[in-house]
Amino acid sequence: MLDILKAEARKAVELINDYEFIRIFAHYDVDGISSAGILANSLLRKDKRFHLSFLNGLNNGNLDYERDELTVFLDMGSGYPDIISEVESDVLIIDHHFPMGKIKPRKRFVHVNPHLAGLDGSFELSASGTAYIVANQLGKNIDLSGIALTGIIGDKQKIKGGNAEIVTEGITGGYIEERKGLLIYSGKLRDVLPISVEPYLDFYKKDEELEDFLEKAGLDGDMEVDELEDEELRRLSDAIILRILENGGSEEVIQDFLGKRYILKAELIQNALMMTDVINSCGRVSAFSIGFGICMRDSKFLDRGYEIWKKFQTELLDEIKRRKKEVKLANCIRYLTMNDAPTTGPIATILSRYLYSDLPFVAVNVKKDIAKVSSRTTMKLSEIVDLGQVMHKAAEKVGGRGGGHRVAAGANIPPDRVNEFIEEVDRLCCTALGK
Repeated sequence: MLDILKAEARKAVELINDYEFIRIFAHYDVDGISSAGILANSLLRKDKRFHLSFLNGLNNGNLDYERDELTVFLDMGSGYPDIISEVESDVLIIDHHFPMGKIKPRKRFVHVNPHLAGLDGSFELSASGTAYIVANQLGKNIDLSGIALTGIIGDKQKIKGGNAEIVTEGITGGYIEERKGLLIYSGKLRDVLPISVEPYLDFYKKDEELEDFLEKAGLDGDMEVDELEDEELRRLSDAIILRILENGGSEEVIQDFLGKRYILKAELIQNALMMTDVINSCGRVSAFSIGFGICMRDSKFLDRGYEIWKKFQTELLDEIKRRKKEVKLANCIRYLTMNDAPTTGPIATILSRYLYSDLPFVAVNVKKDIAKVSSRTTMKLSEIVDLGQVMHKAAEKVGGRGGGHRVAAGANIPPDRVNEFIEEVDRLCCTALGK
């Protein structure tokens, strides 16, 4: 299956080689920014110039490009056949979202997407991983495997399929190191655990509760995570698992942080989880250039990236603390409606994975002229409920657009039709669940 994808990647390279200047549009999240970092690094090594823009999506269809350029879409495009079909230039899509509808290109067109090669883009290959495969057909770019891993982690994917091959290549090449431990931040336990969102432990502004947790686990809060002995790691792991389950978290999330730590030997931030979250934070607050600069290994962006991450992290934890009391229960979903919240996806992710994992979760953030929707569920529930299809159908019914993966999807809808949308999502989920 990867051979099929690599064959399509070679077609992408043939298209790229015909141009000295390339127009790139990338999604603004960590997977999109990582994809842009991978493609940009590989293009520069071929002495090719580019103009890069980060977008929230392709909903408005207003794209600034020239007809005689190659237009590239990273971590987007597969779900917008009507918009892509209107692009009057050669087009390359490097994406991992499930393709919706038929694209009718005006000129030459290459679509590199794991779903089209028989791979599951929801779990087995991220957009950054797909971009990495293209980059390695363009030249020898195995050193970019660590950047691909940030997108894999950021999109909550599994180290299997294409993702596993990328990590193995990175380890073999000496660019990724796999160590025994936990996929959590580096630093003192007392500093790290309260600000952790993956895993989310609900210790933020709960100092006494944290000290009690550490005492029961037989751990000193001044211990460095990276220096814990095997027995100390075991006690910490057991205590974290118990904490997650007591808070209502899904058993699935335990496997996401248990057992392995990844060190990115070639990157400015070597803790893979911290690299992921710093880039993600930059994307979420529209500081795309900072996250991209870190992916380009430019150290002058590092301090600013850390500042953005710390500020974003505390604001997100404050928001979760407030919003978790506002979650409502419908027949077959849990949902949250917000007005002008600073972020939507991360709130939906944490609430659905760690506090309300029993049903599909939908978060709606109403802005002036649009309502942004993020939906999440567990992998077990996603085998029954395809959120990508639910978001697509429900959004279409109310005059919006939606789609995504089975386990995580989104939509943009008119603000005055939020209630109708929630009712339709609930109905579709009930139908899928047989209720």
